[in-house]
Amino acid sequence: MATVDMPKKVEEALFYRLKQHGFKQCQSYGEAYAECCHGRVFSIVWACRKEMKALSDCMSSHTGRLEELKARYVAAGSPHNPDWDKLLEGL
Repeated sequence: MATVDMPKKVEEALFYRLKQHGFKQCQSYGEAYAECCHGRVFSIVWACRKEMKALSDCMSSHTGRLEELKARYVAAGSPHNPDWDKLLEGL
């Protein structure tokens, strides 16, 4: 997919929305990681590695689709108040 040029402020807003969408989609992984971390300090690093990797992989699968979201935004006419549900559908 070709890179879409746009102002940095718009790109940051799109990434923020994409990240929020990822948090919703990856909530169960976040909860599992939080549960694993409960009551730990230093051992989090090795004891919760599997949960952290699952959360990281899930978030990466969502935030790694910024170019696709940018293309959808431009295709929608770069609206000032976009329909975020429609833009993020299927991502």
